[in-house]
Amino acid sequence: MMTAPLAAIVYSSGFPIDELMAEVADILKREAVRLGGVVQHNNGDCTSGCASMALEDLASGRLFPISEDRGAGSAGCRLDAAGLAAAGAAVSGALSGPVDLVIVNKFGKQEVLGQGLRAEIAAGVVAGLPLLTAVRDDMLAAWSQFAGEDWQRLPPESAAVTDWAMAALRQPA
Repeated sequence: MMTAPLAAIVYSSGFPIDELMAEVADILKREAVRLGGVVQHNNGDCTSGCASMALEDLASGRLFPISEDRGAGSAGCRLDAAGLAAAGAAVSGALSGPVDLVIVNKFGKQEVLGQGLRAEIAAGVVAGLPLLTAVRDDMLAAWSQFAGEDWQRLPPESAAVTDWAMAALRQPA
């Protein structure tokens, strides 16, 4: 069995990776690529000063809120596990549908801990689908331990990422 093309955009803390992932998804949609997976959107500020986060299901456009507003006086945001689980179910559903490429917004803290969308990333690779994610440079060691050596490192540049995606789609299954 061939290993699925797997790529990770490696970026530094503070880089607007969510915007880049959404931009890449938009470009690929305009190229008629059937996408599955999720990208993150950050809207406004919570009363606690954190961004209101939601994951967009690329197949349906449905938004899954993933930040829990803890109210005034709280320190930072808290990830809403129920929202993340619902988004994970959408990613899993896309793996069995008519999808050309799967995007999982990032391999972050939750995935490092064995949670988040880690199982969905693995399932996408096992399904033989090209899969794109993003990994912050300080989580690269955990990503490499999870993914092994058979993945492509991409710079945080939309042209390089879309070039990889179009090349991955041309590979024989």
